[in-house]
Amino acid sequence: MASTMAMPTGIKGKLASLEDFISMQNEELAAQRQEIEALRGDKSNIEQHYQGQLQEMKKTMVADVQRMQEEVKSHFGQQKAENGRLQQQITTLKGEKTALQQQILGLQRRIQEIEEHIGCD
Repeated sequence: MASTMAMPTGIKGKLASLEDFISMQNEELAAQRQEIEALRGDKSNIEQHYQGQLQEMKKTMVADVQRMQEEVKSHFGQQKAENGRLQQQITTLKGEKTALQQQILGLQRRIQEIEEHIGCD
């Protein structure tokens, strides 16, 4: 605006020109301040949005971890019971094996006695 008009030569003209310039700068400054406030508001809204999402993710993850811990605990208990059952079966089978081995030894002695008896006659 000032460039299209002739430059004032008097002090009043220069003062008026400076006042116009200062007024334009103040308007620009006010517009920039409004823009800064708008950006701060946007930033705050975005932070709140992501903070909410973060909290929701934390809650979901904590719930998932707790659920998994309960599942592991449950599976651990089941596995422990199964291990005990299998150990009992192993103990029973070992006892049966020992009994069968003793029966086999007894039968082998009897066979030997019968063979000796038959052989003597």
